[in-house]
Amino acid sequence: MNLRNTALILVVLSAFICKMHAQEGALIHADVKSFDFGNIIETDGPVSHEFIIKNEGNAPLVLTRVTASCGCTTPEWTQAPIEAGKTGKLKVTYDPKGRPGPFRKTVSVFSNGNRGTLNMVVMGNVVAKPPTPAVSYPYSIGELKLSSKKVNYNSIRQDEALGEKISIKNEGLETVVIKKGKAPSYITVEVHPEVLQAGEAGEITFLYDAAAAKKMGRVYNEVPFSLEWLNKKHVNADIEIMANIIDRTGKLSASEKENAPSAQFSSTHLDFGVLEQKSGFLPGIAGSIAGIAGGGKSAETLTITNTGKTTLSIYSVTCDNDIVDISGGRKELKPGASAVYKISIRPKSVKAKLNTNIHVVTNDPNGPVRLIKVTAEK
Repeated sequence: MNLRNTALILVVLSAFICKMHAQEGALIHADVKSFDFGNIIETDGPVSHEFIIKNEGNAPLVLTRVTASCGCTTPEWTQAPIEAGKTGKLKVTYDPKGRPGPFRKTVSVFSNGNRGTLNMVVMGNVVAKPPTPAVSYPYSIGELKLSSKKVNYNSIRQDEALGEKISIKNEGLETVVIKKGKAPSYITVEVHPEVLQAGEAGEITFLYDAAAAKKMGRVYNEVPFSLEWLNKKHVNADIEIMANIIDRTGKLSASEKENAPSAQFSSTHLDFGVLEQKSGFLPGIAGSIAGIAGGGKSAETLTITNTGKTTLSIYSVTCDNDIVDISGGRKELKPGASAVYKISIRPKSVKAKLNTNIHVVTNDPNGPVRLIKVTAEK
């Protein structure tokens, strides 16, 4: 064998030995090195993904350290050695709170594997949470501001209990103590907190138990409150609570609904027109009568007809505005029968444009609460 051939054999043998040594030890590998979360909602909180780490070497693989490019990204990984041919996990959690918009974060995995640092990537887009609406406090009791002085349950079934709340804020310079008075047994009232520091906000909650009320139709209540400031100033006030208590209409069968009563109205808008302070005829629909000099009542008629197949129960026909008077009518209507209500207003009591509603509550499952608009101009 000549010298040239000997040199060639040594080169090949050296390369083989290097390859053999390279295959010894741990060898880190990941089939997937990135993950796209897509769109995530900020208010849904953190999201996570697990990467699979494989040891393709012939010695145990140890993940010695894992770091993230941002504090919003938290890695968790397999702490025990990963045997040859086995797999471990790298869990990456991203917190989107306060980070709207697209993101791309890198997680670096350090190990005893012979491929150096393994970089993994998570990406996506954070959909920002909707802005919190600012609370408006247009009403006042002394220095206590309220979002409303009325609670209106538009409809509540007679077997339901529903909650509502009023936001409050102490805009005075003194601490105020809020004490609730006696409410009906079917209305639970709580003040949070009862002692409100200067500048502090809170709320008054109401739980209305219609089953315990044992009433039907539009029900009115007033809950008294007393407010006392450290300077001994004392104020009493009431919060109105109104509820339209209706039948268990959601529990009717298809046949019951087919044979149910049906309320039809002669009008859904009673327009008294321009009110006269002196005698004379008042514009409006047929049935109006003259206003008597100095503020006599003016009236319209409202007719309710049962076009259904069973008896129509009229639980209430009311108006929240005491300028409007309602009389006449009947409580029960057989199929085909009608009831006539006289709707009156006092022109002298109307100081500005009148725009209010009459609430009609019946056992018509297709419309248990109906509103009749009432308007008039000075």
